[in-house]
Amino acid sequence: MSTLKADTIQSTGGGAATLTKQQAAKAWANIDETGTPSIRDSFGVSGITDHATGDFSHAFTSAFANVNHASSAASNATLGANYNRNTSFLEALSASSIRHKSSSANDNGVEDQEAVMVITFGDLA
Repeated sequence: MSTLKADTIQSTGGGAATLTKQQAAKAWANIDETGTPSIRDSFGVSGITDHATGDFSHAFTSAFANVNHASSAASNATLGANYNRNTSFLEALSASSIRHKSSSANDNGVEDQEAVMVITFGDLA
């Protein structure tokens, strides 16, 4: 068996290497919706838009091949909570953005969450 060690892998053209027979997340974000909404950390997400309380969309830095990408989200009202008591509803708006609404498990009302984690898989354009 051989061992391959590398710090950076690029395509022959200098861009990102293409993975075959694998799927890696193409975009993810850790978002704080409270106060002035902000992205704590992300990959493949260029920014967020605050539409209303608990209602946000975010744009991808690279568009997906189509609107059929798959996303999942989880949220907590309090950062560091050891339980997931809230739900995020997702809607793929286009190949380049997604919208999510966070609701409270207590009353199903839409509310801003302190910790929202979203991850998206799919083929890039």
